[in-house]
Amino acid sequence: MAGKPVVVNFIGHAPSARQVDNLYFAFSLDEAAGLAVELAAQKAQSPREASNPPLAFATGQKYLRGLFSGGTLAYEAQYILQSYLPCVYANAPLNKEYRLANSLVSQAHTIVDLGEDEFTVGRLHPMLDNELRIRRLMQEASDPETAVIMLDVVLGYGAHPDPASELAPAISKARAQAEQAGRYLGVVAGVTGTDEGPRDMSAQMQKLESAGARVETSNEAMVRYAGRLLQALDSAASPPPAASVMPVDLAVLQRPLAAINVGLESFAANLMAQGAQAIQVDWRPPAGGNEKLMAIMQRMKK
Repeated sequence: MAGKPVVVNFIGHAPSARQVDNLYFAFSLDEAAGLAVELAAQKAQSPREASNPPLAFATGQKYLRGLFSGGTLAYEAQYILQSYLPCVYANAPLNKEYRLANSLVSQAHTIVDLGEDEFTVGRLHPMLDNELRIRRLMQEASDPETAVIMLDVVLGYGAHPDPASELAPAISKARAQAEQAGRYLGVVAGVTGTDEGPRDMSAQMQKLESAGARVETSNEAMVRYAGRLLQALDSAASPPPAASVMPVDLAVLQRPLAAINVGLESFAANLMAQGAQAIQVDWRPPAGGNEKLMAIMQRMKK
């Protein structure tokens, strides 16, 4: 199944995301069918997207650190990472429970919006001035628990005229610093811009790639790549326990079948028609399945 697109339609449930890796979520049966035909007609996934990221990290490296220049992309990153990581701390979190105790110090997986007022009072916005972000980049690179660093690079009017000229040398230095300490530092950059914009997007990407960064052309692609990388790293660090193989007594399979059916009565009827014992439980969801009424009833019970 690796790399193959899968279309999912949970009838009656609105998906929280349109796509998670190779899973595509549809709102209706018609949309699911149309999406399946569209995906089948597309070319096979490129090796760059389908390949599993290399795992060259040292023991103890396990956390993601995202250093963003603005809130919109930082918020989107947090939303997407919900599909990959158990929790992400931030100075401007989606979930207030995961607010950083100190915005200057990361904890576990962290997304920092350096465009927040706490960082910009009395200084230029990080889309114009890379100094603060470069300083934080070096700080995160020195943390032995940091595995991957994400950076958004926004091109266009009102942004730094050549951000890669400052970020690329810093990335090279941070990766070299980690290497000298016996660690591998993954750096992923998401470049937001167009070829027709005021900045040479291709040249910016080339500078970042030459510094050793993985470069994506969208924030979502960057975040999903980092999420997959951290998931793979977590799996490698904590392999699941080997399943114990229990012998199967084939005599058990020859015994008469007995079932308790909850839901559609026809399921129990089919079993009984084949000589099996079955009990039908006439169960219906509270309030006819109306979630709003169920919530009201639950509060009344309390």
